Amino acid sequence: MRVTGEHYFILSLLLILFFLLLPRPAIADGIGGFLELNYSNTRTDTEDETGVNTKTKTGSFNQLYDLSLSKTFYPNLFLNAGGTFKNSEIQSYVDDEGSESSTTSIRPFVDLTLRNPVFTAGGKYNMREVKTSGTDSDQLTTINENYSAVFGWRPAGLPSLDMRVDTTNHYDKDRVIQDTVNDFFSLSLRYIPEYEQLSGLDVRYQPTYTKINNRLDDVITTNLTHNGRLTFSDTFYNRRVSLSTSYNIAHTEAEITTSSTTGEIFTQLFPFSGLSVIDDTPDEGALNANSDLIDGNLAEGAGINIGRGDTQPRNIGLDFVTASEVNVIYVWTNRELPSQIANSFSWDIYTSQDNQNWTLLSTVPVAIFGSFQNRFEINFLNVKTRYIKVVTSPLSAAEAALAPGFADPDNIFVTEIQAFLKTSSSQIERSVHDSTTNHIYNLDVRARILDVPTLFYEFSYFLTKAASSFTNSTLSNGLSVSRSFGSDITTQARVSREDTVLQEDNGVSYLYNASVTARPLQTLSHTLNYSGELQETGDEKTNSNSIFLNNSAELYKGVNINLNGGVSFQRKNSGENTRNMTFSFGSGIVPHRRLAIDLYFSSADIRQTGGERDMSDTTQRETVGVSYKPFDTMYLLVSFERIKTDSAAQDLMNYGASWSPFPDGSLQFTFSYNENLNSDGEKVTLISPNVRWNISRRTFLDLSSQYLKSESVSQTSDSIISSATFRTAL
Repeated sequence: MRVTGEHYFILSLLLILFFLLLPRPAIADGIGGFLELNYSNTRTDTEDETGVNTKTKTGSFNQLYDLSLSKTFYPNLFLNAGGTFKNSEIQSYVDDEGSESSTTSIRPFVDLTLRNPVFTAGGKYNMREVKTSGTDSDQLTTINENYSAVFGWRPAGLPSLDMRVDTTNHYDKDRVIQDTVNDFFSLSLRYIPEYEQLSGLDVRYQPTYTKINNRLDDVITTNLTHNGRLTFSDTFYNRRVSLSTSYNIAHTEAEITTSSTTGEIFTQLFPFSGLSVIDDTPDEGALNANSDLIDGNLAEGAGINIGRGDTQPRNIGLDFVTASEVNVIYVWTNRELPSQIANSFSWDIYTSQDNQNWTLLSTVPVAIFGSFQNRFEINFLNVKTRYIKVVTSPLSAAEAALAPGFADPDNIFVTEIQAFLKTSSSQIERSVHDSTTNHIYNLDVRARILDVPTLFYEFSYFLTKAASSFTNSTLSNGLSVSRSFGSDITTQARVSREDTVLQEDNGVSYLYNASVTARPLQTLSHTLNYSGELQETGDEKTNSNSIFLNNSAELYKGVNINLNGGVSFQRKNSGENTRNMTFSFGSGIVPHRRLAIDLYFSSADIRQTGGERDMSDTTQRETVGVSYKPFDTMYLLVSFERIKTDSAAQDLMNYGASWSPFPDGSLQFTFSYNENLNSDGEKVTLISPNVRWNISRRTFLDLSSQYLKSESVSQTSDSIISSATFRTAL
């Protein structure tokens, strides 16, 4: 009899349950670890528009063993060491053709650190070895080794110093597919004076050196960057005047040497700022500065979660200051992603010259996710632009169900974004040297003129000077006023003029806004907002105006309503006019502490005339939701949503239940039925029953199943996914 993954799973589970019943000695402090076994089976039936039917069956058995040790030798000397072992066995059948594959991963690590309030010193080593084999491929062993050392010094009253040195080797066992050595060095000096007269001063200097040696293609790429930053902020004249200013200079020396005429060369671009925003209008609107996206830290999240959750697209971009040629973007994540999850993300690439109006360049349906490094590699045609961004939607519940063993699909954080220009080594000289110097200066001044009403004069100046000697600048002068009439009415208003000097054109903008908030009762509030802008850039003129009214009230205890609506207009001298009307109503009703009813209605109507083509788009959403908790151990939820557009209407139903029959919650039953629309407008149905048994505080058994159905114009797909996961920890 052939031993399959199911037999291994059942045998391992029985052995572990046996050992759990035996008395166990106390575990020493500082030792931890866990064992996790997962078996999943997927059956998919797909029928395309021509009637061709394809049946797919996949079974996988995954083993994960983790052991860690932490030890304090002296009060300030710490050791962390450990490792993980992971093995995945997969059997797949497409119609009558079968295949098998196996992946084994080993990850040992050791970290020794000496740390006290004045200095830090330490060294770290980690390695990842992955062996893959299958019926359709030969065995391949790939290795990633990393050596790193850190040193930090923070003496009182003197500049602080942080140094980091890294060497990373990427290679396969036979060194025929990949053989790359990456060297990295960074030094960070920072000085914050303790003198009261200079309390707002912050001086930083950071040199960074990187060297990438691609031994197979005989290409060596080096980059040396000097980055200096000076900031100062303070208040004057009894805090009536505040001032904040900063100056940043960056000088980069890049060199590429090669003796090969084959292979590809990746030249990294160094932007001035990272950008991000979460919204569903990727073709317009500015992105906000996000320095965490380009800080060089590939492990810490930058505040952008692409895991399972809401559906609003994530816009992640870069500002090069000067137009730069680019054709590859790396998007790094804080964790490793299985192929089913990584392939679920589609990427739209947009470019812009002003961080306001964006043009879709291309769409990458599936980006390569690194086998060693946790990053997406997004390739596209060469483009020369100042601003570039990638847009992707978060993981959906249906997509997360495609990888049953993937833990915590709600949290996948973007840590870094990098840009490169990929060229063939035959297109460059044997040695290429390039240097750039960029400057950024910023000044903000705010002065209080009157106390009643509160009147401020606001001045700001922003300047960027690039290596090509051109200069971009923005000069803003404004007045803002606010006044309260008793405790019931508050008013605010602001008017400003912005003068911009751009590489292509100069421009001027007049911005104005005002708001009135009234609270006649503690349970009743109204807010009226008006904003407008007159913008002239080169030969283009734009006039934008909007007015919105927001109302909220608690009619009775447990009965709340929100009523919001408004209209916005935009007119261009080209004759293009756009009108956008929105309206929404929401109500929350809690007639009993165990019963809650939610009602929601929204409408958006967009009209565009005078452009290349007239356009009209209307979308309405109607939602009714009821949640009920008949007992402390049971929760029920049901909701209905109707989405209407000019072309069609979709009805979506969602309901679920959870039940814990025992007071301690050791046994949990959950069931959910969800209908959603994906980014392409396809209807996706997901049915998920689940049982979880918390055997002890450190051990659980989870049994789950998902039925997934997706319908589109081109095909219909039905999938049944069954999964069992057992985990026990020390």
